[in-house]
Amino acid sequence: MSSLGFSVTYASARRYALAAILCAFGSYGSGCTTTRARVDDTTRRVVARSDQGEDEVTYVHGPVPSDWRRVDVNDGPDVAWEVGNSGVLVHVYHACGRNMDSPLPALVQQLLIGFTEREFVEEETIAFDGREARHVLVRAKLDGAPVLIELFVLKKDGCVYDLSMVGPPARVTAMRPTFRSFVDGFHSERTPLSRAAEGR
Repeated sequence: MSSLGFSVTYASARRYALAAILCAFGSYGSGCTTTRARVDDTTRRVVARSDQGEDEVTYVHGPVPSDWRRVDVNDGPDVAWEVGNSGVLVHVYHACGRNMDSPLPALVQQLLIGFTEREFVEEETIAFDGREARHVLVRAKLDGAPVLIELFVLKKDGCVYDLSMVGPPARVTAMRPTFRSFVDGFHSERTPLSRAAEGR
């Protein structure tokens, strides 16, 4: 495949990834909904809420390298980045409320809707931000193009958080240490449930 053909294929795949992965996130609730987020690049703090404003959460994430370019998406993640011109997309999404009691493996499967020929390379339950989380590395195809997907799915205080990376397999593989640093810096600070416990 020519380099131009490769670029066109993965440009299409990235757009599809936003629709496939990020709308799949919405299946936790009632479909793909718009999330509003305020991001402080200095403190790496994100304040995100749905259009209804009923599930505002605050969290911080790990370091973001200089070649990560913020991508604004109306329907989808709280915050997303495209990694240079690599075709790799990194994003964080949250959902709170009903349907949060599904087992972690089931939540992972929801995120993979739209991907074909899925092969789990790694699959484990890990300690993450004071809770258990599911970590998977999955080979798959998107519109016939091979992709590698790395997901961390966390349930905490009535909310689910998804930290994801998707893109061309070789490039995602090269990015894994950087992505893990980003993930390791994640910490949920406030959720509707924690605010209720505080009496606020």
